[in-house]
Amino acid sequence: MIDSAHAEAGVPPVQLRAVGGGRSVPGGRRPARSSLWVGVVVLGILLVSLAPLDLLLPKVPVAGVVRDAISSEPIGGAKVKVGLTTTTTDVTGAFSAERVSLTDTVQVEAQGYRTSQGRVWPPREQTVALQPHAFALTVRDAETNQPVADATAVSPGVRVRQVEPGRFQVEPARDGVSLTVSAPGYRNADVRFRGDDEVAVALQPRLTVSVVDGGTGQPIPGAFLAQGDLALTADANGELELDRRPNGPVRIMAAGYRRAEIDASQERAIVARLEPMNVRAVYLTYYGVGDRGLRQNVLSLIDRTDVNAVVIDVKGDRGKLTYRSAVPLAEQIGANAEPTVPNIDELLGTLKQRGVYTIARIVVFKDDVLARNGKAAGVDVAVKDRLSDQPWTDGEGLGWVDPLRQEVWQYNIDLAREAALKGFDEVQFDYARFPIDTGGSFSTSQARYSRPWITEQDRVATVAGFLRRARDELRLVGAFVSADVFGYVAWNDGDNGVGHDIEALAGSVDYLCPTVYPSSFRAGLPGLVAYPQVIQQPYAVVFESLRRAQARVADSGTVLRPWLQYFDDYAWQTGRVYRTADIDAQRNGAAAAGAAGWMMWDPLNKYTRGGFGAHP
Repeated sequence: MIDSAHAEAGVPPVQLRAVGGGRSVPGGRRPARSSLWVGVVVLGILLVSLAPLDLLLPKVPVAGVVRDAISSEPIGGAKVKVGLTTTTTDVTGAFSAERVSLTDTVQVEAQGYRTSQGRVWPPREQTVALQPHAFALTVRDAETNQPVADATAVSPGVRVRQVEPGRFQVEPARDGVSLTVSAPGYRNADVRFRGDDEVAVALQPRLTVSVVDGGTGQPIPGAFLAQGDLALTADANGELELDRRPNGPVRIMAAGYRRAEIDASQERAIVARLEPMNVRAVYLTYYGVGDRGLRQNVLSLIDRTDVNAVVIDVKGDRGKLTYRSAVPLAEQIGANAEPTVPNIDELLGTLKQRGVYTIARIVVFKDDVLARNGKAAGVDVAVKDRLSDQPWTDGEGLGWVDPLRQEVWQYNIDLAREAALKGFDEVQFDYARFPIDTGGSFSTSQARYSRPWITEQDRVATVAGFLRRARDELRLVGAFVSADVFGYVAWNDGDNGVGHDIEALAGSVDYLCPTVYPSSFRAGLPGLVAYPQVIQQPYAVVFESLRRAQARVADSGTVLRPWLQYFDDYAWQTGRVYRTADIDAQRNGAAAAGAAGWMMWDPLNKYTRGGFGAHP
């Protein structure tokens, strides 16, 4: 049906349909506008009722600080989670987060603490106090297992509270936290927390040794202690500390003193009193020690006079060995071919029964046997002639070995170690230098070494390096190390052309032994006594040489013990006969200069001129 009113107005008629029905509303009327608004409001209320509250509430910033609940100290690095936001506290314990809902929670975690949880509402600056976890720390004596009552434990940022002697509560219990535990009379110990409820630490008692002069009670700086692989050097106050309890006696050595052995198995603070010793020695050559009569004469001197030591050739000037060595290279090169002492153990036993101090003399780089035979044994270490490539020889026609070669070093150290293990108290290295002889088949300018150019610095470093290595190894088996040097080293600067710089040598050996024979000062004493008058002034030569040497080795720890002249001046010089008075003069000069004894050199080994003191 067409509405006549709409038709008259020219407007198309509107058909109203029921919602969902598709039919016209009876009567054809339009819905009221208010009904539409009511529907909208109802829909809105429905949506609000269904939405989460945090979407409806305003967003606020949150800030706060995290502290230790006991100390109130800030906790840096704590993890703070607020709603969906995660942050970390700074070093002041502070944290902050933007746009956080009032319904959110605040959760805080930190290593070593219990987790804490709170709420944002009501809005405020958050202060979160974390309760620390704790662990127990027990401290005991490593030897007695008794609690260490006066122990303390410290660590930055960690609280340590003693709950009873030797037992502590530590908090916070952070994984990996390190504490330093200490107590008077004990070595410090570091301990780490790994998550256990209780941590135990055993403190090692401090084992200290004070090394003093047995006569004066004064400390002995630089004293050396050894046992097995244990090796320690005393400080400037004569003090040293062991890091573990030795399983037997320990050996203590200091130049100028008798070697001592002490029991360190019981006491924790030991005073080692060393007996001062001045060595007064005579010398037996490679051939002389094999002569029964000469040996007996030396034993008689020891029984009748103040002689208390003997120097014995172990390897002589030609490289031959006095007794048969077990060092493989010695056998391979023929150094064992002509021993002069069939039973060195028996000889040393006889000397030890008399309390004799024994010194093994080993000639190092002047070694004709090794120079000539080493190549066949696979150790070609001879100093060579630049033209012929044959072994270079000195004025005596004897070959030398290259001081730069480590095989030479090791051979001589092996021989020295063997001698020390047999019972020698000291090893004295002679000819530990470069050659200077210009006679024989070639001059030294034609000598060729394993290095094309050798400077003075090279020579000094080589000689001192060999002696230091030998000393370090021989100390471990209880032997002192000494070195023979020219008497002129006390007067001259530099290395004297052979690697003998007195200051460098002083730090490399226990004893420095200058040959202050008046007959060897063929240029006189510079600026003091001319030649040949120097031959007639044995006291002045010895005293002035040693006085100058003492000044140059002061504070090095090295002790001077000179070789003195027990023979007549050379026939090609003045031929002056040295009598008892001349020998006494040398001894007196050495004593006045502060030397620790002396050694007499007589190439004939007779020692019948007198010049020795009475038996003590």
